[in-house]
Amino acid sequence: MDLKKPGAAELVLRLIETADGLLEGFRPGVMERLGLGPDVCLARNPRLVYGRLTGWGQSGPLAQSAGHDINYVALSGLLYHGGHRGSPPSIPPTVVGDIGGGAMFMALGLVSAILRARETREGR
Repeated sequence: MDLKKPGAAELVLRLIETADGLLEGFRPGVMERLGLGPDVCLARNPRLVYGRLTGWGQSGPLAQSAGHDINYVALSGLLYHGGHRGSPPSIPPTVVGDIGGGAMFMALGLVSAILRARETREGR
């Protein structure tokens, strides 16, 4: 769905009324500008679990930067372990940081929060 089109935000809000969870991966502030920030969505559905997966978090020096797996593994030092002595590091054959880091933790957190919301009727 093109969230910039007229009426798109309202359609999403109607869908959210019966949803268990919402996962978004935009840079900080984008969903708020679209009228779909957590406060607005939770007002429509207090049981909603709102997940945000950004490259560098919601605040900090890199928050507005695009996140890419190669950056994560390089800056964390993980890329070092994929090389051979005397040669540059080799790029991992899969998205190590995205899958083993952010996505896995987001999936576990989202499922855990949905299970809790089903018991307490309170979203996160």
